[in-house]
Amino acid sequence: MGINGRGVSNRMGWHITKGPAIGHWVAKRVEGGYFEGRSEAIGLCKDDQIVAGVIYENWNRKSIWCHIAIEGRITSAYLAAIFDYPFNVCQVDKIIVPVGSDNAVSIKLVTNMGFAEEGRIKDARVDGDIVFFTMKHDSCRFLTDKYRKKIGVHYG
Repeated sequence: MGINGRGVSNRMGWHITKGPAIGHWVAKRVEGGYFEGRSEAIGLCKDDQIVAGVIYENWNRKSIWCHIAIEGRITSAYLAAIFDYPFNVCQVDKIIVPVGSDNAVSIKLVTNMGFAEEGRIKDARVDGDIVFFTMKHDSCRFLTDKYRKKIGVHYG
């Protein structure tokens, strides 16, 4: 089932979806939990296999926390959708992504997406620090018409 029952599809079997299955898939990969009643999860499937997912939680009208897991390629429509949700549907000013300082792959991913390190808690993990990366609405390049027209549907 797609977003609000309307999957966002493009060629070659890709579709964007949401729901608990996505949340649990992400949680297994980011060493966290998924709490269905307090979170939203948006995923990308290719040929009915989950290849990426995002959990949003701790929405407080000003910011929202985000946990990202990707295994394989993602689409520009997916990037548009996962940034459209927090900034346009939830109308937050900032997304916060906590990442372990030892997770170089995730640090590179969020940095390439446009997140910037804003703070860290030293020695908060067995293998290092918890680094907080953030992105403000006005610095998100995935909200431009170039990306928005790729999802073709506004959900919420």
